Amino acid sequence: MILNQFKVRSDFTRNVLTLMTGTSVAQIIPIAISPILTRIYMPEDFGLLALYLAISGVISVAATGRYEMAIILPKENSIAIQLILISVSILIIFVLGSVLFTTVGYFIYGYNSIYLTIPIMVAFLGMNNALDKFNNRIKNYKMMSYQRITKTSAESVVNILCGTIFSLKQGLILGSIIGNLSSFLLMLHKNYTILKESLRKNSKKEIFAACRRYKNFPLYNMPHAMLNTFAGSMPIFLIPIFYGDAKLGFYAFGLKIIQSPLSLISMSVSNVLSQKMAEMYSNKQDLRPIFWQTLKKLALIVIATIPFIIFADKIFSLVFGNKWKEAGDYIQILAIWILLSFIVSCFASIPPLFNRQRKALIIEIFYSLIKIFPFVFGAYLFKFGIKEVLLIYAVLTTLFLLYNLYWYYALISETH
Repeated sequence: MILNQFKVRSDFTRNVLTLMTGTSVAQIIPIAISPILTRIYMPEDFGLLALYLAISGVISVAATGRYEMAIILPKENSIAIQLILISVSILIIFVLGSVLFTTVGYFIYGYNSIYLTIPIMVAFLGMNNALDKFNNRIKNYKMMSYQRITKTSAESVVNILCGTIFSLKQGLILGSIIGNLSSFLLMLHKNYTILKESLRKNSKKEIFAACRRYKNFPLYNMPHAMLNTFAGSMPIFLIPIFYGDAKLGFYAFGLKIIQSPLSLISMSVSNVLSQKMAEMYSNKQDLRPIFWQTLKKLALIVIATIPFIIFADKIFSLVFGNKWKEAGDYIQILAIWILLSFIVSCFASIPPLFNRQRKALIIEIFYSLIKIFPFVFGAYLFKFGIKEVLLIYAVLTTLFLLYNLYWYYALISETH
């Protein structure tokens, strides 16, 4: 079996397996109920969810100034706590501003009232990110697994109840909000004592010092991450414009089914890998061996995914209903990009580790432009169909991801 390759011979592998086990259990629930949801909700409803999450995701990246990404870096726990305080302080200000902005926008443009809940979603996402990074720092990987299971369980229950009992088209969105709320409450409850004790020991002077020390995160990492999130959601923003909400629903649902288990695995690997690399880097150890070991294990997971890709159209039609075959077609077209994205995302913590956020931002700007190109030229100018545009998108983004992976390895090779 593939997992046998992850033999528990080190703390690193054991921690990855702990997170992977939790995320695997967490993923079983939403995947298991997906055949029910596709018969309760229309493709347009999944399209609305995708657009809502895309907007919330882009905003939430900026909501903490990305200071939570620095939580695992300092040797002293006191500085890590200061970074949590900074993240939460920025988040509160950002959320209050978002409430005003969305409210005014609603009265001016009269958009769907569900978008008024975006500040709430952003607040939960920001807090979850900060607490998740803190648990990663203290190696509380069981807690990180539990919160993932809690999130998907609550989300799935609300999805079904809203769709069957209340017939709410926004049930998918409400489920996502409740899921993130449940995750936040669980982590807050488990980490409250240690956070409360540590908060008392920090002065304003120390907090401002930490803010200045890690200023590259809001200056470079934040716009980089926003571009990354925005560029990743580019098809979600553009597909409705050129091809309609139903096509967006097929695209978003298909991507969710394959990316959800992969992203949870990559998140588990990335969390443990970032902590391990930060520790090794501070001890001036060679990072290349752990890079190659991780890459090989990720490649094995990719190989195990290939049969699903080959028969995606038939699987979607059989499991989710005949109308969802088109979602499987999109997955087959995007397969190489999806799988390579999964691998590259696991190593995304390398540029901040080497304080190379500025170059990472420049690279991300070009990556964003590349993602726009297929839609501007393929859909707008040449009126290509959605499948042709997605094929161009897959080819261009795959080439760029290969360059990114090469650059990550070049970075860790510079010091040896």
